[in-house]
Amino acid sequence: MCESKVYLLEDGEEKKIMDNVIHIEPQDGKLFMYDLLGEQKIVDAAIKEVRLLEHKIILEREKAK
Repeated sequence: MCESKVYLLEDGEEKKIMDNVIHIEPQDGKLFMYDLLGEQKIVDAAIKEVRLLEHKIILEREKAK
């Protein structure tokens, strides 16, 4: 299987926010994520790390300037 789990890094901890993600598309500073069943989640964050062997994507909120 090629699906991944997406985690959001908050206060140094990884919190799972979505399972079975098959597509992530950046648009206007947000990430649009889609799972196997077509469910969509929009997150105001950036990709910090992708671990392909673990099927894991870690996001983090961008720091205010």
